[in-house]
This record gives sequence, structure tokens and C-alpha cells, in this order.
Amino acid sequence: MLTPDEALYALLCKYLLKEADSNEQQWVDTWLQANPEHPVLLASLDKLLRTAPEQEVQGAMDTETAWRLLSSRMEEGVGSASQLQSQPEIHSKSKSKTQSPFGLSPRWLAVAASVCLLISAGLWFMTRQSERQINYNGAQLVKLEDGSIVRLDPAAQLQVLSGFGKKDRKVILKGKAEFDVTTDAAHPFIIDLGKQAITVLGTRFSVDNSQQLRVFIHSGKIKVSRQQDSVILTAGMLLEEDSSRQFYQVGAHIKDAATQAVVFKDTPLREVLQTISVLYHVNVSADAELLDLPVTATYTGEPVQNVLEAIAYLSNANVVIKGAGYELRRQE
Repeated sequence: MLTPDEALYALLCKYLLKEADSNEQQWVDTWLQANPEHPVLLASLDKLLRTAPEQEVQGAMDTETAWRLLSSRMEEGVGSASQLQSQPEIHSKSKSKTQSPFGLSPRWLAVAASVCLLISAGLWFMTRQSERQINYNGAQLVKLEDGSIVRLDPAAQLQVLSGFGKKDRKVILKGKAEFDVTTDAAHPFIIDLGKQAITVLGTRFSVDNSQQLRVFIHSGKIKVSRQQDSVILTAGMLLEEDSSRQFYQVGAHIKDAATQAVVFKDTPLREVLQTISVLYHVNVSADAELLDLPVTATYTGEPVQNVLEAIAYLSNANVVIKGAGYELRRQE
């Protein structure tokens, strides 16, 4: 029985030797995209395989025996490629096409000793991946050790701190990303944004920290905090940091922030206007006597002025442009 590391190296060698079937090729292609360090490993392994000496592998020593010999070399901890090349060649009397337990051709048994160098050296990203900081840059889908998934935008940067999934679950984000966090009440998921932080117990949400902070909650519940100030957000809520950086603005009743989809059901006009202000980045006010009026309406992707005109009609009001914003005034 091979260890997971040995099995992975075997599959990678099979991939490089172009002996992998379509399912195995697809698995490796997906694996390469999952972590920016994975292509580095494959390139290092490819270099070893290209420089490994050609050795005859014949059938008297069967594949299982040859693999046991390879495993014993792994345990011995080979120290350099030159030592690998000085190992005795494997010979036999007849040429057999017997396959290894992984479906690898005999040539794999000739060059697989090169893999010992990587395994015995304890390649850090295979054995210590969770013990060091890992950086991700640009658009990609990141699958974290705890099962959480992060979708990064092209300009985003994500740092997964050392010990992630063991002592805590902490990452540092710059830019925009969508998180789908695995629930673990004992180890809250923490996103460090510099002067601010987001604490998550298990939810799906989007964060844009490229200029001023903007957070939308698809499902679940999170806490956004800075110094002594904190805000609890639940599904359908959108938080935006005020440009003065003195306070947060929060809108609710949002179905999808990206498409500007909102659903109001007997919602007080003051909450409706607050949501529109955050969602559309505009200042909206209204006469005091209008603020408690209930609004029931659904909008998706409409320009802000169209939305305000519709709400004004429901509220027996007029929309007046006021500087860079809008004001709802009661009809006389």
C-alpha cells in the first residue's frame, strides 16, 4: 500500500510520460489549477525525469517487487540526484510489459527512482503545506484545507497564514473575492483586511476591499469589525464603508448585489432609501412624513432614477435631483 504522497508522484510521472488515461489527465489538470505551487512541483519532476538515466527494466523482477525496491529507496532517504544515478540498475532475463499497480509502463520503474529525491527530501509543499504561508494572486478558484472555497478576482491577492486549519483559520485579503466558508464553530474563519476584519462561522459572501470596503452576504451570518466598531450582517445585507471612513452603511432586502436585485415587502421607506443609497452609491433623502410608509416592490438591474420614480409613485411623492443625489418630496 502506497502513501498518498507516493501515489500522487506516481500519477504525476504517468502524466509526464503521457501514459495517463483521459480521467487521470483531467484530474492532474484540475490539480494544477488548484494551487500555484503545483505547477512548480510538476516542472521539477519533469526535469528529473528528463535527466534520469535510461535503464533496462525486464520481467524476471515483477512490477510489485520493483515497486518494493523503489519504496525501500524512499525510506533510505536518498540525498542527491547523483546518488540516485549510482544505484544499481534493475535487470532480468526477459522483457515483459507487466504493468505496475498504477497501470504504469515498465519505463516508469526505470525512472521512478528519481521521484525518491523529491519524496526523501520532504518537498515542503507536499508535507508542510499547512505549516507555512501560501500566497494566491489573480483570478482563480482556491480550495482551502478546511473545505472552504475562495473565488478571486483578477486583481485580488489572498494570503493563507501558517497553521491554517489547525490553530485557527485566518487569511489576508486585498481586492475582491467571493467566499464559501465551511462551518466550524470552534475555529471561526477570519479575513484580515488590514484595519478591519471579518469573522465568519460558515456562510457565502462577497468582499471587495480594492478601494473602500464592500461586503454582500449571500447566506449565513458574519461580523465585520474595526477597532471598537462592529456590524453583524445576515443574508441579503450589503455593507459599504463610508468614503470618510468614519462609519459603515448597511442596506438590506438585497437578493443579488451584482445584478442590483432587491425585494421589498411592507418595508419602511427609510430602509428602502438606505438600501438604494448603498446599492447605487448615491445619496437619497425624503421628507420626514414619508419615511414610515410601507413599500412592496421588486427591482432587478433598473437604473436608480427609474427605481426612485417607481417608489415615489407608490408613496405619492416626487423625485427631485439634489446636488449629486436625490430627494423624495411629498406631493402638495
